Amino acid sequence: MRFADFLPETTRIIRDGQFSSLGSLFSHYPQQLVYATREADIKKIVDNPSISCVITIPELVSKIPQNVSTASDPDPRNAFYALQSVLVQYPEFVLQPFPNQISPSAKIHPSAVISVHSVSLGRDVVIEKNVVISEQTIIDEGSIVRSNSIIGSFPLPPRGAMNFPVIRPSGGVRLHREVDIHANNRIDRAIFKGYTEIGEQAKLDNLNAIGQGTTIGKRCLICAGVTIGECVLVGNDTWLGPNVTLDHQIGIGNNSYITIGSKVTRDMEDNKVVKDNYAIDRKRFRKVIRGM
Repeated sequence: MRFADFLPETTRIIRDGQFSSLGSLFSHYPQQLVYATREADIKKIVDNPSISCVITIPELVSKIPQNVSTASDPDPRNAFYALQSVLVQYPEFVLQPFPNQISPSAKIHPSAVISVHSVSLGRDVVIEKNVVISEQTIIDEGSIVRSNSIIGSFPLPPRGAMNFPVIRPSGGVRLHREVDIHANNRIDRAIFKGYTEIGEQAKLDNLNAIGQGTTIGKRCLICAGVTIGECVLVGNDTWLGPNVTLDHQIGIGNNSYITIGSKVTRDMEDNKVVKDNYAIDRKRFRKVIRGM
């Protein structure tokens, strides 16, 4: 599809081009269209050959690679969602429904609510009381979803989104092998044709909110009260302390350690510690802060 055929009136075409999917700066769908709001996003665009089109702020237009089709908008995120609200009517931009596939060894509490279609529950999955499992949810073997959690909730529309139709997610949620979701968690469905993913053996404590399109790596431990924005990439073996907040579309490196109450608004490299919103190498943290 051509870029210019679907953009809202507020968006100005700089270089027109073709796209066949929507995604984030971290995803790798074919010919994907993304939005970018920070200068740090430029490197992600350069490093991701799957990105063919980008909507960005006027200040960043000149920094987008020439081989990437570009549009300018004062609010790229809002323009991206406006575009999604139109594209969701095209089958190629939506995950297609399938009959439920529930293993005979899965244990589902009678009070749980499971969508009548498009749910896959693997061997020995446990769904506790009052859990809600929405359509386009895949839960792999040995995973547990504990009481009152919602898997596949609808994300709220972005600021200013009241001027276009209600957003209907076209993606889903994937919990990989042996994930442990504790009570009262909310995991949003991906807006675009893809998944919000929780990596194998990751554990989420109570009362967390995971935004649409986010990917959490293997063996991560997420403490209570954490809020993760949309399309965030959290690396493997990462620890997020209580009440941590991660901004939209940022990347957290492998083996990271983010302390209680921290707010992270930019990318983090591997092996970093965030304490009071400042990042420090983990080895240096142990030596200087802990005296180890």
